[in-house]
Amino acid sequence: MLAAAVKNAIAPAGSLTWAEAFLVSAVATAGSLPLLAGVYVVKSALGVNLMTGPSPLHDLLYSVVR
Repeated sequence: MLAAAVKNAIAPAGSLTWAEAFLVSAVATAGSLPLLAGVYVVKSALGVNLMTGPSPLHDLLYSVVR
């Protein structure tokens, strides 16, 4: 079901059902969290500060990275 839902989301042959849409969005959200943590580690390792003070995601991502 997941493969069919992803295929239908990328190259739609028809509309996604609600279940397929929620399945694709849950997989995308779960897949983006490690990617976001990796980007945060690289940003921190390079010493890049995007804003003054700690990042809004610092508390959330520091616990994942630690």
